[in-house]
Amino acid sequence: MLLCAVAFVLWLCAAYKATAAEPPKIKAVVKPDKATVGSILDYRVNVAGMNIGTIEIVPPEKRECYPEPKKEEQAKKKSDRGEDAEEDPAHYVPLYIIHSVKKDDRSDKSMTDITVSMQLSFYRPGTWALPDIEIRGADGIAIGYKVPTVEILAVNEKGEYQEIEPPLSLGGNYWRLAFLAMGLIALGVAAFFAYRYIRRVWEERRAAPIVIPPIETFMSDLEKFNGDRLIDEGKIEEFVFGISMIFRKFLSSQFGFDATDMTTYEIERKIMKVFPRSLYDRHAGDIVQGLNLWDLSKFAEFTPSGDMLRASLAKTIELAKNLSGEADDGAPRV
Repeated sequence: MLLCAVAFVLWLCAAYKATAAEPPKIKAVVKPDKATVGSILDYRVNVAGMNIGTIEIVPPEKRECYPEPKKEEQAKKKSDRGEDAEEDPAHYVPLYIIHSVKKDDRSDKSMTDITVSMQLSFYRPGTWALPDIEIRGADGIAIGYKVPTVEILAVNEKGEYQEIEPPLSLGGNYWRLAFLAMGLIALGVAAFFAYRYIRRVWEERRAAPIVIPPIETFMSDLEKFNGDRLIDEGKIEEFVFGISMIFRKFLSSQFGFDATDMTTYEIERKIMKVFPRSLYDRHAGDIVQGLNLWDLSKFAEFTPSGDMLRASLAKTIELAKNLSGEADDGAPRV
């Protein structure tokens, strides 16, 4: 009886630990971290974790930010210019302008994965912190994170005059221009016939291109990648980055769109348009599930077990073979 009671208490503790909320992993990055005035910056904040409860993310409301001038600078400028002097026009230049904000929520019942993407430009040289995005947990308490900084350089830092060429004077040059025009026409005609001749010779000598099926390239890349060895050696980050890129390259070759530079959300939206309904219903869930697992391992510092990664590797190989066979049977390539 005592042993049953102890076992029940241990079971309750394990259940509580499994369901207890964990602190989220927050990663904020900006690309590039060094740019010139007016350049477009890509600022992303990712919140991810298992069993972390409800997360509220509130992007900045102000799309234009003007820095507050220091009191010492205001007093100095006022004394230098006098009471009736006009206000410095530089005060009307914003520190930054937010062009767009997008929230991508890929969460499910047990896993939270939310990314806020923001495009903005800075208009004052210096080193500046990116806008702070408000993040609150289920208890309503704000969650802090390390806000990245960006270095903004002036486009013409020394204020030098740019070279401006004077307009071309055409007086007395009409015959010269006429001969030049005729020479250009003759050169263009000669270049046209030369191009046709070279193209004809090249087409006659060109051999039929060797088309390698995407699934063969995929399997060859996997063999070089040697994912099982990376899992055995505990190189989890190297594994998830590698398998994610190999599978994205396969999707790109098989279906005719560049998945290597897309987020999981963008890939999901793309295959919704590219895949036939039957192909999407059978395989879209497996594609997104695999990509979400790799994203969580890359960006949320979540470390899956070796068995989970081996299962993901085997499922990815099977998925690629199925996609290759069904696409060859009539799936459109866009």
